[in-house]
Order: sequence, then structure tokens, then C-alpha cells
Amino acid sequence: MKKILSAVLAAVIMISGAVSVSAATISELEARQAELESKKAEYQKQLDKSNAAVAEQQSEVDAIVGQVQTVSEEIVLCNEKIDLLDKNIAEKQKQIDVANAEIEKNMNVLRQRIKTIYISGDVSSLEIILGAKDFSDFLDKLQLVEYVSNHDEALISEVKDQLETISEEKASLEADKDAQEGERNKLKDRQDELNTLLEENKEVLAGLQGEANEAQINLTLSDEELSGLSAEIQEYYRAQREALAAQQAAAAAAAASQSSGSSSSSSGSSSSSSSSSGSSGGSAAVDNSAASYVDAGGGWVWPTPGYHYLTSEYGEGRSYETHNAVDIGAPAGAPIYAANSGTVVSSCSTCTHYSDWCSCGGGFGNYIWILHDNGYETIYGHMSSTVASTGQYVSAGQLIGYVGSTGWSTGPHLHFELRINGVKSNPMNLY
Repeated sequence: MKKILSAVLAAVIMISGAVSVSAATISELEARQAELESKKAEYQKQLDKSNAAVAEQQSEVDAIVGQVQTVSEEIVLCNEKIDLLDKNIAEKQKQIDVANAEIEKNMNVLRQRIKTIYISGDVSSLEIILGAKDFSDFLDKLQLVEYVSNHDEALISEVKDQLETISEEKASLEADKDAQEGERNKLKDRQDELNTLLEENKEVLAGLQGEANEAQINLTLSDEELSGLSAEIQEYYRAQREALAAQQAAAAAAAASQSSGSSSSSSGSSSSSSSSSGSSGGSAAVDNSAASYVDAGGGWVWPTPGYHYLTSEYGEGRSYETHNAVDIGAPAGAPIYAANSGTVVSSCSTCTHYSDWCSCGGGFGNYIWILHDNGYETIYGHMSSTVASTGQYVSAGQLIGYVGSTGWSTGPHLHFELRINGVKSNPMNLY
């Protein structure tokens, strides 16, 4: 019988050893999971920041595109004005050409008259007048000479005035054209500047979009790795439950076998009674081993007695993540107790950063991570210092550390997190 019991106990020890080895592995996996979740939050922050920068830069690009379009439209208007001025200048030039032709015509008439006078004897107007036959003829000749002279002078003067007016109008149109061409040149220079600025901003936008794409890729990769780790962690808890069930079944079988052996022994034998009593003691040891696992469905104690106010509730939305834990408001140095019995599978006691965004302990700063029965885990983050250490078994209500503000924290409080089979759950459902 003792051989059977020894064999059973050896099997139990082997299973327990396997669970212990797995516990070391799960500690590493969950530490990696915490690290990835920290990185995921950082990638999400980077993605949000990059997307905001992309949106802002896109607005800048759109604004410059609008300015380029406006300047282009202004250049079109300038060209239309210049074309119209060219037409008006051409019309004025035609009028000038006509006036010049009229002047030239009158000058030719005058030249012909002078030539005729010259051929006839090169007489002057005075001689024509003095050659009058009588006084009446004198008056007629005098009036004729004066009329011809005045007519020629008035005609030439009128044409000259028209020519000056048209020339002034043409000069004014040419000045307007020069001004429009100057404005068009300025607009073209502005257009070139805007196009250069647009290309520069497009390059910046492409760079920001590249950063956003990289952050999205990193976020996707971390999500995929987290999914894989979650599956491994859940598989561990499934194996642990099976191992625990096998351990409890082995212990029960050993107890039943020992009880059967005791009944078949001779009654009244003091040595037998003594042996039976000793076996009972062995059974009690096995039973105590099985009872060392606290049922996670009950017996939970509040980790910070006297401090119950939640500064952050479970599921609270933040700019970079959803807060899948509760923050309990408590002063620095307030004691923290284990919410239930279990084994400390991971811890950190070396973080010296306070109220700063450091990555110590995956953002938890100084922390204690306890594995309870039935796949329950609790994490106590941002401690000023720890009392328990990795591998230590703690009882419900046992002191494990003190409230602080280490890691990713903005002030003294306790980050209290619950996971069931690797899945984050609301700790308030325990109470």
C-alpha cells in the first residue's frame, strides 16, 4: 500500500513540477504580453499623432492648392485684360494712321498750292493783292488770301489736335498694358513660389503618411503577436487546470486506497492503529497540498483597506488605449495586500521613476503579479516598493507592497488589474 501511495505522490510531484515549470514560462509570456501592450499603446499614440499630423498637413496642402488656383485665375484675367488693351491700342494706332494720312493729304494740297504760286512767278500774297484791278478786286483778293490761309491753318491745327488726343489715348493704353504685364509677371512669380511650396508640402505629407503607415504596420504586428501570446497563455491555463484536476484526483485516489487498506487490517492491533494514524497524517499532508489552492470564486479581500475611491474605472476610454483595470486612489506609502492567495509569478522592484512615462515593468513600474487558482491573476502596479517577490506564495490579505507612482503614472494610486485565463476582466466583479 505504501508503494502505491508513494507512486501516486511521485506522480503528483511530477505534475506539480510540470506546472511549476509552466508557471515560469507563463511568467515570461505574460511579461512579454505586458511589454507588447505597452508598445501597442505607444504605437497607437504614434498612429494618432501621425494621423493628426497628416490631416493638418493635408489641410495645408489643400490651402496652397487653393492659392495656386486663385493666382492662376488672376493670371488668366490679366491675360484677358492685356489682350483687350492690345486690341484698343491697335484701334488707336489705326486712328493715328488715319489722322497722319489726313495731315499728309492736306500738306500735299498746301504743297501743290505753293508750287503753283511758285511756278506762276513766285509772287507773294502781298503782290497778289497789289495786282488787283480796282479796290473791289483788292478786297476780294485780300479776303481770298486770308480765307485760304486761315482754312489751311485751321485744318492742319484740327488734325494735329486729333492726332495728339489719339496719341495720348494710345500712350495711356500702353501704360495700362505695361502695368497689367507687370502685374501678370508678379502673379507668375507668386505662382512659381506657390508651386514650389506645394511640392515641398507634398513631400512632407508623403513622409507623414509613411510614418502613419509604419505606425499602423507596427500596431498590426503587435496585435498579431498579442493574439498569439494570448492563445499560448490560455493554453497554459487549460493545461494547468487539467494538471490540477489530475493532482486532486491522484490525491483522492491515494486517500481512498489508504482508507481501504486500513479497513482490511486487523482491528485492535496497536501497531496497525499506529500505522493507520501515521497514514492519516500522510493523507492530511496531501489534502493540505490540494487545499493550498484558494478558490478564486470567493474569499477575495480589498487590496487597499480604507481606500475605495476609484480614480479610473474599468473600460475607461483614453487617447491611447482602453483602461482595462481600475485605479484606486490612495496616498503614497499606503499598504497593499494580496486580494487572494496565490503565487507571485512576476514582479519588479527596481523602478525609480515617479510620475513619468517610463517603460519599467511594462509601464507598471514596481509591481506584483499573482497567479491564483482557476486561471485567475491579479496585478498591482505603480508601487513605491514591493514586499513580496517572484516565486513567493502569499495568502489572502498578506502585505505585498506600498502605494506609489512609478512607471506610467500621473500620481500616487494602485493600478489593480484582473485577468481570467489571460483575458482582462473587471476586478469589481469580484466584490
